[in-house]
Amino acid sequence: MLSHALSATPRRVVHGCFLLAFLLLTLLTWREAVILKEDYEITQRDQLKTTSNTLERLGQHSTDEMIFYRNLMVQALYNPVKNSGITQLLAQFEQQRHHGVWHLSPGHPQAISVEGVADGWVKQHDLLNRDDASRLHNELTATLGISMLLQIQDPSRNFHSRMWYISRAGFFLSSSPTGVGTLESYARMVSRPYFTRMTPEANPTRKMLWTGVYDGLNNQGKVITTSIPLDQNGYWYGVLAMDFSLTRLKACLQQALPPGISGNVIIFNRKMELVVESDPQPLAGHSLSPDEHRRMISAVADREQGTLRFGSRFVTWTRSHHFHWVLVNIQTLKEGIAEESGRAAMVLIVMWLLFGAALILSHRLIIRLFDRMMLLQERLSWRANYDSLTRLLNRGAFFEKAEQLAQQCRQAQRPFSVIQMDLDRFKSVNDTWGHQAGDRVLSHAVATIQSVIRTKDVAGRVGGEEFCLVLPETGLKEAMEVAGRVRQKLASKEVLIESTLTLTITASLGVASSEEQQLCQFESLQSVADSRLYQAKTAGRNQVCGED
Repeated sequence: MLSHALSATPRRVVHGCFLLAFLLLTLLTWREAVILKEDYEITQRDQLKTTSNTLERLGQHSTDEMIFYRNLMVQALYNPVKNSGITQLLAQFEQQRHHGVWHLSPGHPQAISVEGVADGWVKQHDLLNRDDASRLHNELTATLGISMLLQIQDPSRNFHSRMWYISRAGFFLSSSPTGVGTLESYARMVSRPYFTRMTPEANPTRKMLWTGVYDGLNNQGKVITTSIPLDQNGYWYGVLAMDFSLTRLKACLQQALPPGISGNVIIFNRKMELVVESDPQPLAGHSLSPDEHRRMISAVADREQGTLRFGSRFVTWTRSHHFHWVLVNIQTLKEGIAEESGRAAMVLIVMWLLFGAALILSHRLIIRLFDRMMLLQERLSWRANYDSLTRLLNRGAFFEKAEQLAQQCRQAQRPFSVIQMDLDRFKSVNDTWGHQAGDRVLSHAVATIQSVIRTKDVAGRVGGEEFCLVLPETGLKEAMEVAGRVRQKLASKEVLIESTLTLTITASLGVASSEEQQLCQFESLQSVADSRLYQAKTAGRNQVCGED
């Protein structure tokens, strides 16, 4: 039917083939485009992850330093240092503690002073406590020890811009001058979220917290702060905190960007509030609209990293686990095309256009060659289904035809028989007189088979010297008679091998029928017939076996 359809409507078939080829070309191009898109997204995420990792290393160093100072203070609270200098400073504190503000300096020219407020001011605030003298002296001693370490730091080399210790006992320590009065500085500190959110009730897990963006002290500009509580024996002493200037953070962000990255990289905090961006000046297409911002919030909540497309812009994001930041890169289409993946995509589009044009031009040529192709197809089809020597159906085509005939007999409830035939001692013919003699024997056997079977019967070569016959609408008795005639006729006539040499060829045959087996499945019957064939060979060859 397929061959008839091909010959009846050749142009439709050719048109369909070319349409299919064009669709396949488009599909492959689309697949490559998807791969390029995935490669682009992976590259963008990797670049953003590299930037995030660089910033995390800087931030991790700073927060590790803060934790280190916290651990030192805890140790100092357990084992406070006792020497004449500390004793003198504690005595100085006792003299000044009722003053409006006071300062304690270790005495070194570059020493960082501990600054505090009066007892009366402390008592006016519920979060503050200065009642336990021993605890207060130990805390002051620990703070003075930290001040001696902070004085040797180089602030210009730090990722953070300032480090604090804010005590509930009415004093604080700052790694750099606050630039405003002691009382004003302390009052602001203890009212900030980085202090008020550190109570055991507000922060029961005692974890590190980050603030949003706010205005720092003394025209410090916009800053964000991270803080961690100082506890010992269940008592909350105060808070260690670090300020991160947005000016310094922006400079570090720009330095952390890997070579070749384009677009505007933005840092958002955990609430998806903008912290800082890499663009020196805002550019068109490098910001998010309110609706896009809402979509970003939803996407970031679901996945750690990914890419979204907003119109002609591509937005890539990755989350920072340590700082709870979200890094977002907004890239315009022009910037994307300028990158390697974008250039590859343009080449892919050009190639698709060229191949599409080539398909259209070759279509006309293929139509002219169609007749020759059909002729060639018929020849190839014959070679694919027939054995070139015997001109019988080969194994694959024969099995397919036999299954069809078996199904027809099964539907019509008619008998169906199978004869399996094997030439006796055929290998010795090849070994003794050569393959040319073997070919003559095979041709003689086929001629014998065809002279015996009916028009509706089908024979096929299923092995080297093995043949199979299917007899539709034929019972076992009639099939045995056909097999007997084939055996007798083959054995009664000699085959001329050479001018002076003839051979007598015999065959062993096995017969199976759907009547006796109560089934009409070709493969099952063929298996039974094959088993009986070997029974015939075992019994002495040149026999027909139709029962087990």
